[in-house]
Amino acid sequence: THDETKLFLGNDPANHNLTWDDLPKKLPSQYRVDIDPILVIETYRKLYPNYSPSDVFFAATTAGRSWRGAIIEAEERAKTNPAYVYQFDYQSQKDDGKWGAPHTIDIPMAFQTTNAKSSQSDDGAGARLVAKIFSKSLANFAKFASPQSDELPKWEKYKLPNRATMIFDTKCKMQNDPRGQERKLFEKVPFIQQGT
Repeated sequence: THDETKLFLGNDPANHNLTWDDLPKKLPSQYRVDIDPILVIETYRKLYPNYSPSDVFFAATTAGRSWRGAIIEAEERAKTNPAYVYQFDYQSQKDDGKWGAPHTIDIPMAFQTTNAKSSQSDDGAGARLVAKIFSKSLANFAKFASPQSDELPKWEKYKLPNRATMIFDTKCKMQNDPRGQERKLFEKVPFIQQGT
């Protein structure tokens, strides 16, 4: 999910009100890889000049500690098997949009349970549309070994170097190497999955 760590780190109100001075101290323990926080901050500010310090915090922690493992897994699977990769970009309107596209937002989409009280998703028309499209693609994958559906653009297999990825949002699209500059930044350092 695009904003994976907002679910883990977003409950601390301080993380939504960070300053540029806070970031160098705050980032390293949260992205869990050995990379200079100043380099990370400078890179994100160039890539996304409109991001606030908190936006950089959530983006860098997602890229460094969560998304990185998913990219490694996708690349390894693509070496031997047909692989299909998606990124969930739908921004939940729950709690005034505070969570963005957090960890587990894809679960109520997969089961079309956006109206469940515990859902990370809102239950608006956009969420229900994405849920319908996403759940159909998962059912198609289970039944036909392809997630393609009529509601989606042509879903290309994930292969290097293109890294074709389906972006799930109210308007779904295929994109090669989404957030590629973030991927390149963090692939410079060894990755160790938390708990291993």
